Amino acid sequence: MERPSPRLSPAAALGAVLGPLACAAIYLAPVPVGLTYEGKSALAVLTLCVVWWLLSPVALPVTSLVGLALLPALGALPTADALALFGNPSVFFVIGVFLVAAVMHRTGLSSRLTLLGLRRASTSEDVLCWGVLGLSWALCSIVVSHAVAAIMLPIVLQIIRALDLGPRSRTARRLLLSMAWGTVAGSNLTLLSSARATLALDLYANWRANAGLDPDPIGFVAYALGAAPISLCSMLAAGVVLRLMLPPEGHDIAPAIARLNEQVKELGPVRRREKLTLAVIAAMVVSMVTAGPQWLGVVALLTSGALFLLQVLRWEDAERYVNWGVALMYGGAIAVGGALDRTGATLWLAEAVLPDGLGPWSTVALIALLAAGLTEVVSNAAVIAVILPIALPLAVTAGLDPHLLVWLVPLSAGFAFVLPTSTPAMAMVFGTGYLRVRHTSIGVVITFISWAVLLVLAATLWPLLGLDVTPGVSP
Repeated sequence: MERPSPRLSPAAALGAVLGPLACAAIYLAPVPVGLTYEGKSALAVLTLCVVWWLLSPVALPVTSLVGLALLPALGALPTADALALFGNPSVFFVIGVFLVAAVMHRTGLSSRLTLLGLRRASTSEDVLCWGVLGLSWALCSIVVSHAVAAIMLPIVLQIIRALDLGPRSRTARRLLLSMAWGTVAGSNLTLLSSARATLALDLYANWRANAGLDPDPIGFVAYALGAAPISLCSMLAAGVVLRLMLPPEGHDIAPAIARLNEQVKELGPVRRREKLTLAVIAAMVVSMVTAGPQWLGVVALLTSGALFLLQVLRWEDAERYVNWGVALMYGGAIAVGGALDRTGATLWLAEAVLPDGLGPWSTVALIALLAAGLTEVVSNAAVIAVILPIALPLAVTAGLDPHLLVWLVPLSAGFAFVLPTSTPAMAMVFGTGYLRVRHTSIGVVITFISWAVLLVLAATLWPLLGLDVTPGVSP
């Protein structure tokens, strides 16, 4: 018997109609003063994508692919140019990183590292919760945050069951949010932590090329130096907020320790595949640090090839564990963002929508706050694709160094601590039944703390790294 097709939610049904209507209205309208026909077409495509990213009548990757197809169909770009934008290095970097994460999951290496770390951090309720938070955050330095959440959640749920914690338990909620908020904060650690940073790098490179500027490559270490301190502050803020809002209940954590010890024993001795995986990943990180930013995608793909050659990963496993939809979404988002820039639509939109006379620091604060707000309801890749192409010309107008937006926008788009729509990690913990929005609304405090820390570090640390907001101007 054939299964009935799932029905669209009211919001999705609205988006299915509203997106094409808004796109058609912009496309058929007269060309505004200061904007080209191609730019107007690119804005029509962007409008459709934004509506669909917000209301989700179709999957996010489908929206990006539809946007990619509409660029030549509506005359924004020639077909070859639109498809060339899709095949950018960031897409292949994302694929390589997900393949590496799949190997760590498949071989059990990630589970072993997690269990060993938690077993040593299980001397009290407080230490256990801080251990989950810190380990979730630290693993994101080498594994994409979505994969870390998928690794950590089953282990955290086993601990909750071992402690016999009910659905109203503060400790259960604290453990789940420690995992989720640890990965959210950790997604800002390095270029390996999430794909949005590489998306920002690619959009920035395209913008410089279209503006006739020399390349301004940003390496693995340079990005981490600017991002990691903010990521660390977000993680610590999350821990403090959780300790204050969900204090210990006085549980005996001996059953949890026993369960962790059992799981470690079940894994047995470290196997050859795990050792090979660890060695290859170490070589990958060293290569990314030393080879330079233009080689990140190449290194990630060569690392994946080495794992296949060593028989550590099979293609059937890659198909099962790798989120191919994310790569498709990023490729389409980059193409739409690149079209906006090439057609001059971003500059026109920035001048038409944003207030005049904003100073450099007001611009920084506004862009960061806008990105942080949007990421709660829209995929952070979509936030980058929409905001960064508009923010780059705006930065120049405001006297900002556009170079720093490569950190500012993706970091702000990582402050997703409240809603289940913000990140896969938040969606996962909401799916356990232990949490509601009223329990995570306190995440707004972490968002504002992270936003304030970002502004402080932009004024103090970033200039030491060559990221002056505007030389000679104090906030």
